[in-house]
Amino acid sequence: MNSDLVSLLERDILALKLIGFWKSSKDVSSFNSFQYRTYRVMFIQTTAITNPLMVVCIFFNMEHLHAMLFQLESAAFQPKSQNEYLCVYKWKKSCYLVKNLFYGVNGFLVTSGPILAMIQGKTAPIATYIPPWIHWRVYFWFQSTLTVYNATMASMYISTLTSLLIEAIIQVACLKERLQHTEETKLLVECIEHYLEIIMFTERLHQLCKIGLSIVFVGGVINICTTLSLLLVVSLMELLWFVPYLTVMIMTIYVHCFYGSILANECEDIPYALFSSKWVSTDVAHKRTLIIFMIFSKKQIYIKLAAGTLTMTLPLFVQIIRTAYAYFNVLQSLD
Repeated sequence: MNSDLVSLLERDILALKLIGFWKSSKDVSSFNSFQYRTYRVMFIQTTAITNPLMVVCIFFNMEHLHAMLFQLESAAFQPKSQNEYLCVYKWKKSCYLVKNLFYGVNGFLVTSGPILAMIQGKTAPIATYIPPWIHWRVYFWFQSTLTVYNATMASMYISTLTSLLIEAIIQVACLKERLQHTEETKLLVECIEHYLEIIMFTERLHQLCKIGLSIVFVGGVINICTTLSLLLVVSLMELLWFVPYLTVMIMTIYVHCFYGSILANECEDIPYALFSSKWVSTDVAHKRTLIIFMIFSKKQIYIKLAAGTLTMTLPLFVQIIRTAYAYFNVLQSLD
Protein backbone atom coordinates (compact mmCIF):
# COMPACT_ATOMS: atom_id res chain seq x y z
CA MET A 1 0.00 0.00 0.00
CA ASN A 2 1.40 3.41 -0.99
CA SER A 3 1.87 5.56 2.10
CA ASP A 4 3.39 8.56 0.32
CA LEU A 5 0.86 11.21 1.34
CA VAL A 6 2.30 13.93 -0.90
CA SER A 7 1.43 11.83 -3.97
CA LEU A 8 -2.14 13.16 -3.68
CA LEU A 9 -0.90 16.50 -5.02
CA GLU A 10 1.23 15.27 -7.93
CA ARG A 11 -1.55 15.76 -10.50
CA ASP A 12 -2.37 19.21 -9.16
CA ILE A 13 1.26 20.35 -9.22
CA LEU A 14 1.57 19.13 -12.81
CA ALA A 15 -1.56 21.13 -13.72
CA LEU A 16 -0.11 24.23 -12.03
CA LYS A 17 3.03 23.88 -14.13
CA LEU A 18 1.10 23.31 -17.36
CA ILE A 19 -0.98 26.47 -16.99
CA GLY A 20 2.00 28.56 -15.86
CA PHE A 21 1.10 29.14 -12.22
CA TRP A 22 3.93 27.24 -10.52
CA LYS A 23 6.93 28.90 -8.89
CA SER A 24 10.00 27.09 -7.71
CA SER A 25 10.92 27.17 -4.03
CA LYS A 26 14.03 29.46 -4.41
CA ASP A 27 -24.53 34.74 -31.02
CA VAL A 28 -25.47 33.23 -30.52
CA SER A 29 -28.19 34.18 -32.99
CA SER A 30 -31.18 35.54 -31.05
CA PHE A 31 -32.35 36.33 -27.54
CA ASN A 32 -35.84 36.29 -26.13
CA SER A 33 -35.54 38.89 -23.41
CA PHE A 34 -33.33 41.42 -21.69
CA GLN A 35 -33.30 39.21 -18.59
CA TYR A 36 -31.95 36.27 -20.60
CA ARG A 37 -29.04 38.37 -21.89
CA THR A 38 -28.38 39.68 -18.40
CA TYR A 39 -28.36 36.19 -16.85
CA ARG A 40 -26.11 34.87 -19.59
CA VAL A 41 -23.59 37.71 -19.22
CA MET A 42 -23.55 37.33 -15.42
CA PHE A 43 -23.11 33.57 -15.80
CA ILE A 44 -20.22 33.87 -18.27
CA GLN A 45 -18.37 36.72 -16.56
CA THR A 46 -18.46 35.26 -13.06
CA THR A 47 -17.12 31.95 -14.41
CA ALA A 48 -14.41 33.65 -16.47
CA ILE A 49 -13.24 35.82 -13.58
CA THR A 50 -13.58 33.37 -10.66
CA ASN A 51 -11.44 30.52 -12.01
CA PRO A 52 -8.30 32.59 -12.79
CA LEU A 53 -8.56 34.43 -9.45
CA MET A 54 -8.64 31.11 -7.60
CA VAL A 55 -5.37 30.02 -9.18
CA VAL A 56 -3.78 33.44 -8.71
CA CYS A 57 -4.44 33.02 -4.97
CA ILE A 58 -2.35 29.85 -5.01
CA PHE A 59 0.36 31.58 -7.05
CA PHE A 60 0.75 34.37 -4.50
CA ASN A 61 0.71 31.85 -1.62
CA MET A 62 3.14 29.44 -3.24
CA GLU A 63 5.51 29.58 -0.26
CA HIS A 64 2.76 28.14 1.93
CA LEU A 65 2.17 25.33 -0.55
CA HIS A 66 5.88 24.50 -0.65
CA ALA A 67 6.00 24.48 3.15
CA MET A 68 2.98 22.15 3.29
CA LEU A 69 4.58 19.77 0.80
CA PHE A 70 7.72 19.76 2.97
CA GLN A 71 5.58 18.89 5.99
CA LEU A 72 3.85 16.05 4.14
CA GLU A 73 7.24 14.55 3.28
CA SER A 74 8.43 14.66 6.91
CA ALA A 75 8.57 11.52 9.06
CA ALA A 76 6.00 12.87 11.53
CA PHE A 77 3.34 12.98 8.82
CA GLN A 78 3.82 9.37 7.72
CA PRO A 79 1.59 6.54 9.06
CA LYS A 80 3.21 4.34 11.69
CA SER A 81 0.72 1.51 12.29
CA GLN A 82 -1.65 -0.72 10.37
CA ASN A 83 -4.68 1.24 11.55
CA GLU A 84 -3.07 4.47 10.36
CA TYR A 85 -2.33 2.90 6.98
CA LEU A 86 -5.98 1.87 6.69
CA CYS A 87 -7.07 5.40 7.59
CA VAL A 88 -4.75 6.88 4.96
CA TYR A 89 -6.03 4.43 2.35
CA LYS A 90 -9.68 5.28 3.11
CA TRP A 91 -9.23 9.02 2.81
CA LYS A 92 -6.92 8.82 -0.20
CA LYS A 93 -9.55 6.72 -1.96
CA SER A 94 -12.12 9.41 -1.17
CA CYS A 95 -9.77 12.08 -2.47
CA TYR A 96 -9.13 10.32 -5.77
CA LEU A 97 -12.88 9.84 -6.24
CA VAL A 98 -13.52 13.58 -5.82
CA LYS A 99 -10.62 14.55 -8.08
CA ASN A 100 -11.70 12.18 -10.85
CA LEU A 101 -15.29 13.42 -10.54
CA PHE A 102 -14.36 17.07 -11.01
CA TYR A 103 -11.87 16.44 -13.80
CA GLY A 104 -14.39 14.14 -15.51
CA VAL A 105 -17.34 16.56 -15.31
CA ASN A 106 -15.21 19.51 -16.43
CA GLY A 107 -13.89 17.40 -19.30
CA PHE A 108 -17.46 16.68 -20.34
CA LEU A 109 -18.46 20.34 -20.13
CA VAL A 110 -15.56 21.70 -22.20
CA THR A 111 -16.06 19.09 -24.94
CA SER A 112 -19.85 19.06 -25.04
CA GLY A 113 -20.17 22.87 -25.12
CA PRO A 114 -18.65 23.37 -28.62
CA ILE A 115 -20.32 20.20 -29.93
CA LEU A 116 -23.79 21.33 -28.81
CA ALA A 117 -23.14 24.80 -30.24
CA MET A 118 -22.22 23.32 -33.64
CA ILE A 119 -25.29 21.06 -33.63
CA GLN A 120 -27.53 24.04 -32.91
CA GLY A 121 -25.81 26.15 -35.58
CA LYS A 122 -24.49 28.71 -33.09
CA THR A 123 -21.41 30.78 -33.76
CA ALA A 124 -20.05 30.62 -30.20
CA PRO A 125 -20.26 27.93 -27.47
CA ILE A 126 -21.53 30.12 -24.63
CA ALA A 127 -21.00 33.80 -25.55
CA THR A 128 -23.91 36.23 -25.76
CA TYR A 129 -22.04 38.67 -28.01
CA ILE A 130 -19.44 38.28 -30.76
CA PRO A 131 -17.41 41.39 -31.71
CA PRO A 132 -18.20 42.37 -35.30
CA TRP A 133 -14.53 42.85 -36.15
CA ILE A 134 -13.64 39.18 -35.55
CA HIS A 135 -14.64 36.22 -37.71
CA TRP A 136 -17.06 33.90 -35.93
CA ARG A 137 -14.93 30.78 -36.58
CA VAL A 138 -11.91 32.43 -34.95
CA TYR A 139 -14.03 33.50 -31.99
CA PHE A 140 -15.61 30.04 -31.75
CA TRP A 141 -12.29 28.24 -31.37
CA PHE A 142 -10.81 31.03 -29.27
CA GLN A 143 -13.61 30.70 -26.74
CA SER A 144 -13.48 26.89 -26.87
CA THR A 145 -9.74 26.92 -26.14
CA LEU A 146 -10.13 29.51 -23.39
CA THR A 147 -12.88 27.41 -21.81
CA VAL A 148 -10.55 24.40 -21.66
CA TYR A 149 -7.87 26.51 -19.95
CA ASN A 150 -10.42 27.99 -17.57
CA ALA A 151 -11.86 24.59 -16.65
CA THR A 152 -8.35 23.24 -16.06
CA MET A 153 -7.69 26.03 -13.57
CA ALA A 154 -10.97 25.35 -11.76
CA SER A 155 -10.35 21.60 -11.57
CA MET A 156 -6.78 22.09 -10.40
CA TYR A 157 -7.75 24.56 -7.68
CA ILE A 158 -10.59 22.42 -6.37
CA SER A 159 -8.47 19.29 -6.54
CA THR A 160 -5.54 20.93 -4.73
CA LEU A 161 -7.58 22.34 -1.86
CA THR A 162 -9.59 19.13 -1.51
CA SER A 163 -6.35 17.12 -1.32
CA LEU A 164 -4.91 19.43 1.32
CA LEU A 165 -8.13 19.34 3.36
CA ILE A 166 -8.07 15.54 3.27
CA GLU A 167 -4.38 15.56 4.24
CA ALA A 168 -5.26 17.62 7.32
CA ILE A 169 -8.06 15.15 8.15
CA ILE A 170 -5.64 12.22 7.72
CA GLN A 171 -3.13 13.80 10.11
CA VAL A 172 -5.75 14.45 12.80
CA ALA A 173 -7.10 10.88 12.43
CA CYS A 174 -3.58 9.42 12.69
CA LEU A 175 -2.86 11.59 15.73
CA LYS A 176 -5.98 10.30 17.46
CA GLU A 177 -4.92 6.74 16.74
CA ARG A 178 -1.47 7.35 18.25
CA LEU A 179 -2.87 9.08 21.32
CA GLN A 180 -5.06 6.12 22.18
CA HIS A 181 -1.98 3.88 22.46
CA THR A 182 0.31 6.36 24.19
CA GLU A 183 1.54 5.46 27.67
CA GLU A 184 5.00 7.02 27.73
CA THR A 185 5.77 10.70 28.24
CA LYS A 186 8.21 10.69 25.34
CA LEU A 187 5.53 9.46 22.96
CA LEU A 188 3.05 11.99 24.34
CA VAL A 189 5.51 14.80 23.68
CA GLU A 190 5.91 13.55 20.11
CA CYS A 191 2.14 13.64 19.72
CA ILE A 192 2.06 17.21 21.01
CA GLU A 193 4.72 18.18 18.48
CA HIS A 194 2.68 16.46 15.78
CA TYR A 195 -0.42 18.38 16.86
CA LEU A 196 1.48 21.68 16.63
CA GLU A 197 2.61 20.70 13.13
CA ILE A 198 -1.03 20.01 12.19
CA ILE A 199 -2.05 23.46 13.46
CA MET A 200 0.72 25.02 11.37
CA PHE A 201 -0.42 22.96 8.37
CA THR A 202 -4.03 24.11 8.72
CA GLU A 203 -2.95 27.73 9.15
CA ARG A 204 -1.10 27.53 5.85
CA LEU A 205 -4.12 25.84 4.29
CA HIS A 206 -6.24 28.69 5.59
CA GLN A 207 -3.98 31.16 3.76
CA LEU A 208 -4.63 29.28 0.51
CA CYS A 209 -8.39 29.09 1.11
CA LYS A 210 -9.43 32.37 2.68
CA ILE A 211 -9.47 34.53 -0.47
CA GLY A 212 -9.83 31.93 -3.23
CA LEU A 213 -12.70 30.00 -1.69
CA SER A 214 -14.43 33.22 -0.64
CA ILE A 215 -14.41 34.19 -4.33
CA VAL A 216 -15.64 30.71 -5.28
CA PHE A 217 -18.52 30.80 -2.83
CA VAL A 218 -19.64 34.34 -3.75
CA GLY A 219 -19.32 33.48 -7.44
CA GLY A 220 -21.17 30.24 -6.72
CA VAL A 221 -24.18 32.16 -5.41
CA ILE A 222 -24.28 34.23 -8.63
CA ASN A 223 -23.74 31.21 -10.89
CA ILE A 224 -26.33 29.03 -9.16
CA CYS A 225 -29.10 31.67 -9.25
CA THR A 226 -28.35 32.69 -12.87
CA THR A 227 -28.10 29.07 -14.01
CA LEU A 228 -31.44 28.28 -12.41
CA SER A 229 -32.92 31.23 -14.29
CA LEU A 230 -31.39 30.06 -17.57
CA LEU A 231 -32.73 26.54 -17.05
CA LEU A 232 -36.25 27.94 -17.41
CA VAL A 233 -35.65 29.46 -20.86
CA VAL A 234 -32.91 27.48 -22.65
CA SER A 235 -33.63 24.75 -25.16
CA LEU A 236 -33.75 21.06 -24.29
CA MET A 237 -30.36 20.50 -25.90
CA GLU A 238 -28.77 23.26 -23.83
CA LEU A 239 -30.09 21.57 -20.70
CA LEU A 240 -27.60 18.77 -21.42
CA TRP A 241 -24.87 21.32 -20.65
CA PHE A 242 -26.44 23.51 -17.99
CA VAL A 243 -27.63 20.69 -15.70
CA PRO A 244 -24.11 19.14 -15.30
CA TYR A 245 -22.70 22.64 -14.85
CA LEU A 246 -25.18 23.45 -12.08
CA THR A 247 -24.40 20.09 -10.47
CA VAL A 248 -20.64 20.67 -10.46
CA MET A 249 -21.09 24.19 -9.05
CA ILE A 250 -23.16 22.86 -6.14
CA MET A 251 -20.76 19.95 -5.63
CA THR A 252 -17.79 22.34 -5.54
CA ILE A 253 -19.25 24.22 -2.60
CA TYR A 254 -20.55 21.07 -0.91
CA VAL A 255 -17.25 19.15 -1.07
CA HIS A 256 -15.26 21.93 0.58
CA CYS A 257 -17.88 22.48 3.28
CA PHE A 258 -18.18 18.72 3.84
CA TYR A 259 -14.46 18.17 4.36
CA GLY A 260 -14.27 21.35 6.44
CA SER A 261 -16.91 19.85 8.74
CA ILE A 262 -15.07 16.53 8.89
CA LEU A 263 -11.86 18.33 9.88
CA ALA A 264 -13.64 20.23 12.66
CA ASN A 265 -15.34 17.06 13.94
CA GLU A 266 -12.08 15.09 13.92
CA CYS A 267 -10.40 17.81 15.97
CA GLU A 268 -13.26 17.71 18.51
CA ASP A 269 -12.40 14.06 19.23
CA ILE A 270 -8.75 14.71 20.19
CA PRO A 271 -9.53 15.32 23.91
CA TYR A 272 -11.56 12.09 23.98
CA ALA A 273 -8.65 10.22 22.36
CA LEU A 274 -6.38 11.60 25.09
CA PHE A 275 -8.79 10.46 27.78
CA SER A 276 -8.95 7.01 26.14
CA SER A 277 -5.16 6.61 26.26
CA LYS A 278 -3.34 4.44 28.81
CA TRP A 279 -2.76 7.20 31.35
CA VAL A 280 -4.07 5.50 34.52
CA SER A 281 -0.82 3.77 35.44
CA THR A 282 1.49 6.60 34.34
CA ASP A 283 3.43 8.98 36.61
CA VAL A 284 2.31 12.43 37.75
CA ALA A 285 4.39 14.30 35.15
CA HIS A 286 2.73 12.36 32.34
CA LYS A 287 -0.75 13.04 33.73
CA ARG A 288 0.02 16.74 34.11
CA THR A 289 1.25 16.95 30.52
CA LEU A 290 -1.82 15.06 29.33
CA ILE A 291 -4.20 17.45 31.14
CA ILE A 292 -2.48 20.52 29.68
CA PHE A 293 -2.61 18.98 26.19
CA MET A 294 -6.28 18.09 26.68
CA ILE A 295 -7.15 21.69 27.59
CA PHE A 296 -5.08 23.07 24.70
CA SER A 297 -6.61 20.69 22.13
CA LYS A 298 -10.19 21.75 22.96
CA LYS A 299 -9.74 24.62 20.51
CA GLN A 300 -11.39 23.52 17.27
CA ILE A 301 -9.64 23.86 13.93
CA TYR A 302 -11.78 25.62 11.34
CA ILE A 303 -11.17 27.06 7.90
CA LYS A 304 -12.40 30.65 8.02
CA LEU A 305 -13.55 32.57 4.95
CA ALA A 306 -14.60 36.15 4.17
CA ALA A 307 -12.18 37.78 6.63
CA GLY A 308 -13.06 35.26 9.34
CA THR A 309 -16.81 35.90 9.27
CA LEU A 310 -17.74 32.52 7.72
CA THR A 311 -16.76 29.02 8.80
CA MET A 312 -16.32 26.44 6.04
CA THR A 313 -18.70 23.78 7.33
CA LEU A 314 -21.97 22.23 6.14
CA PRO A 315 -24.17 24.98 7.68
CA LEU A 316 -22.37 27.42 5.37
CA PHE A 317 -23.30 25.25 2.38
CA VAL A 318 -26.97 25.36 3.41
CA GLN A 319 -26.73 29.12 3.83
CA ILE A 320 -25.21 29.56 0.35
CA ILE A 321 -27.88 27.43 -1.32
CA ARG A 322 -30.66 29.31 0.48
CA THR A 323 -29.11 32.66 -0.53
CA ALA A 324 -28.80 31.57 -4.17
CA TYR A 325 -32.41 30.40 -4.20
CA ALA A 326 -33.56 33.67 -2.63
CA TYR A 327 -31.77 35.66 -5.36
CA PHE A 328 -33.29 33.34 -7.97
CA ASN A 329 -36.75 34.20 -6.68
CA VAL A 330 -35.88 37.91 -6.84
CA LEU A 331 -34.74 37.55 -10.47
CA GLN A 332 -37.93 35.71 -11.34
CA SER A 333 -40.05 38.44 -9.79
CA LEU A 334 -38.32 41.00 -12.04
CA ASP A 335 -39.25 39.16 -15.24
